[in-house]
Amino acid sequence: MERSRRHGLLAVVLGVATGGSLWWFGTASGIAGAAAVSVFVLALVLSRTVRQHPEFASSNGRWQDGKWTAVGQFFVIVVAFQAVFAAAVDLPDQIGLHVVVLATYMVGYFVGGLDVLERGRGEETRQSAGTADPADD
Repeated sequence: MERSRRHGLLAVVLGVATGGSLWWFGTASGIAGAAAVSVFVLALVLSRTVRQHPEFASSNGRWQDGKWTAVGQFFVIVVAFQAVFAAAVDLPDQIGLHVVVLATYMVGYFVGGLDVLERGRGEETRQSAGTADPADD
């Protein structure tokens, strides 16, 4: 089985397991479904990132390289989680909403990163195609 197909199957399993386990613990079906979809999409985006841009999925250990990611995570955790905790909903629904918020944030982060990486790759291709090699003269 090829790698992308295995990753797709794993994404389906993760999405179904997330939604099913949240539903089993008493989360509202709409929230469990949203969590399942968000985890499924996150797994697909992460697998594409790892396959096509492994350098984007790892860190060199310098805090400067991840400071904006940390700011985004801090914002999501402090603001969104506090809003979810302040909502008058049962604990299983709060947990499901936390999963949705985190997975949605991470999808946005990785899709934005893929957009920048693939846009950069397209510009490199256009620049190399537009410049003549001096040896060709």
